[in-house]
Amino acid sequence: MIPFLNPIIRFWKNRYQHIRFRLSDIICLTYFALLSVLLPFFHKNVPFWQSDFIIHWAFVFVGLEFIRFGERNSHNNVLWMIRTFYPVVFYLYAYLEVGHLGQMFFGSNWAIQFLVNADKAIFGVHPTVWIERFYTPWLDEVMALCFSGYYLFMPIVALPLFFRGRREETLAAFSIAAFAYFTNYLFFYIFPALSPRMIPWMEAMNTKEYSGYLFASITRIIQGEKGVLHGGVFPSSHISGSLAWSLAALRYNRRLGVIIIPVVLGIAFSTVYLRYHHAVDPIAGLMLGLICYPITLILLKKRGEDPHSR
Repeated sequence: MIPFLNPIIRFWKNRYQHIRFRLSDIICLTYFALLSVLLPFFHKNVPFWQSDFIIHWAFVFVGLEFIRFGERNSHNNVLWMIRTFYPVVFYLYAYLEVGHLGQMFFGSNWAIQFLVNADKAIFGVHPTVWIERFYTPWLDEVMALCFSGYYLFMPIVALPLFFRGRREETLAAFSIAAFAYFTNYLFFYIFPALSPRMIPWMEAMNTKEYSGYLFASITRIIQGEKGVLHGGVFPSSHISGSLAWSLAALRYNRRLGVIIIPVVLGIAFSTVYLRYHHAVDPIAGLMLGLICYPITLILLKKRGEDPHSR
């Protein structure tokens, strides 16, 4: 055993050995630890990478403490809620940091032309340019509603389960979402690219901008005119994430799942309609979600964390 690891191992055994870690915990902590391990080797294109290194390990430690306090005080609903919902902060930060870490491996958004060419080969046109002929205020508003509705998937799936006292189902739903999200984020690093709105020559081909009303305004506030993130488009995490939540709902809250699964298709269409994604992005997001779900379910069953298989 490497001598300097001995104190770390003793600390781990004393503080965390008897804590029950769920699949969602393992996925979240492993993802952040993995990036922190890779940064010293792939930091040429990452300014101030040392800060990111420290931040990632801070996330790991804080996550461990949230889990520890929650598991040791499971009778305390506030601490248990923090222990259950802390992955939301991990999802959000991991998504946003792609904006400055996304080029750590390749140093460029090399996949832009690949995605554009794939769109043209599949559809015979540039879908985000062709579709602007259908822009009308009412349809723009419907598409903006679908697009912004994605942000409600987590609360409408997880909160009812939690407040009904279905703790195991809530944790399992977070595991399903975590596997989909973090697998998706890894693809962002492998296929770094920009949305159509961020590609000048593609924007020059468009002659219209979507209008709409209330939800269109909300979408612009959240996304901005160009999009919220540089580099995170393929696959679409909007789609893989919403599909993961809806499939979790279908398993643990069937009535809700039946209602929201069709909405995923509306979200998929809206990402292209509003030009925040290439057409192949939501297609890949759907495929990724459909692959991740059964894998996560197998892992949950093997770990005894799927209440419906006991």
